[in-house]
Amino acid sequence: MDGTFIVFDDLVRCVIEGEATDEEFHDLVALMRDDPGLQTRYCEQVYIHALLTCHKGQEWPAEEGLICASDTPKTGWQRFRARKAWAEIGWRLAAALLGLSLVGVWTLLRMDAPSHADRVTLRASCQARWADGREVTVGIVLKPGGIWTWQSGLVELVTGSGTVLLVEAPASLEFKDALHARLFEGKLVARMPKGGSGFVIETPNMRVRDLGTEFGVSVSSAGETQVQVFDGKVCAETAAEAQGKEFLAGEAIRSTSSGGMVAAVYDEKRFIRRFPPVINAPRPSGVLYSQSVVETVRVAYAQKAVLADGILEEWDKRFAFRSGCQPPYAGTYFLEGMMMYDAENLYLAAQVGDPDPLCNRASTGLEFAGGSVIVRVSTDAAQGWPLKGSLVNDGLDNYVAKSLPEETQSDLMTSIIMWHDAQANRARIKLTRGLDSHDPLIDPPGWQGTFRKTAGGQGYTLEYVIPWRLLNSSERPPKAGDTLAALWMIHWSDAEGRVARGQLVEVTNHQPHPGQELPPYVFYRNGPSWGKALYLSKEESNPAHHLYKSKMMMENR
Repeated sequence: MDGTFIVFDDLVRCVIEGEATDEEFHDLVALMRDDPGLQTRYCEQVYIHALLTCHKGQEWPAEEGLICASDTPKTGWQRFRARKAWAEIGWRLAAALLGLSLVGVWTLLRMDAPSHADRVTLRASCQARWADGREVTVGIVLKPGGIWTWQSGLVELVTGSGTVLLVEAPASLEFKDALHARLFEGKLVARMPKGGSGFVIETPNMRVRDLGTEFGVSVSSAGETQVQVFDGKVCAETAAEAQGKEFLAGEAIRSTSSGGMVAAVYDEKRFIRRFPPVINAPRPSGVLYSQSVVETVRVAYAQKAVLADGILEEWDKRFAFRSGCQPPYAGTYFLEGMMMYDAENLYLAAQVGDPDPLCNRASTGLEFAGGSVIVRVSTDAAQGWPLKGSLVNDGLDNYVAKSLPEETQSDLMTSIIMWHDAQANRARIKLTRGLDSHDPLIDPPGWQGTFRKTAGGQGYTLEYVIPWRLLNSSERPPKAGDTLAALWMIHWSDAEGRVARGQLVEVTNHQPHPGQELPPYVFYRNGPSWGKALYLSKEESNPAHHLYKSKMMMENR
């Protein structure tokens, strides 16, 4: 039997026998509210229980015109009439019990359901997915009290008070009621209806109340809050400044580690303020995802100087790996990746299929969402492969260490985020450390990188040269024979380069490992899910060496 039915039936039994606690009763109501089919199951069980209760331990009742004395034998017809009379009484009693039970549950269902004023409707979605990977359905109602988490995309929400919220993922949000929400992580823009005010956004360290306005709030993964006022004014409060301060259009503030707030730089591009137009492009719609087919990437030793020009003539394609999104996207959304190294640098190259290439205009902090290639590498020879560190989600999109700090916060694990900035028209790089992505570093000196659109405009190539010192490994860079960890992740965007449309996660551990049930988009927080990077020797990387080995293999067949 389905586990849900087992739990449900146990709750029904407790309720109809009068043994249920208040918590169990409300659990039963919640299950029926979420699944109307369980309401029918409940009715059936209450009705059966009522009939059994009526029959249990009872004699057939005496009814005028019936012979019911115990010493008088009954004919078949008399027994039939007696059972018929009792059944009628049982049905009436069962109906009465069922009616009383249903009235109670229906009342609670109605009481527990959000009122019209508290309703929050998901009105629009642009390539949005829930945290578990499901595609977002437009038109659903989000009930107060629930925490809603999106891993990618953009959603537009409308509250019963008429407030419009534009939420940019990754984000986690809870509604208290139609005028009160908590933002745990992510970005949102709140816009009140004309003449309206009083909407409150709480974050881990700030409370923002609108005073008839349009404003944006962002919460970073580290917990820092930023507020930007586009129109009207807001009142912001923190633990250190409980009286609150008012801020006007054109002003921005951020939280401080001491619990206060200070002025921040106003940036019109920090938030998405209007929902993107629907583009009728001649390609499949929907969100793109992959299934990992590669566990190991061979990192060849660079035989000659690598010029970061995006042409890839120096690269030996025999060391490349290829992966694509699930059909029907495999032919247009794909990755061909390569890695090389020498004593001074790590070299990365890729050819990416992308119908909307090099249009990244994503807001600060979400640079990956507008189209990017992320390569995560470990140079920690002591850990080798697989990595041991892991972070787990506490349910509020706060990731808590599940292992030793040196295994989750190691500065020898680096995420290399590479993207083409469409506004600046140049390649960019961002480095973060550890599984917790601490100490972000954008465009440090010393690296080289280029993106180049492929012929026909259906993709691009990238080529990067990254000194080992930027990966904290200048003293002990990887050497031939090392088996270390790596993980690749590609993001595609919408045509405007603002919202993530899908992702490919590749070079992953295909062996049974802790955390293997996690969705791929959080593999980067779970070390055992990273794949292998085998660092080859000069001899193994030499094309002639491989030709000789291939020739010998053919001769020995």
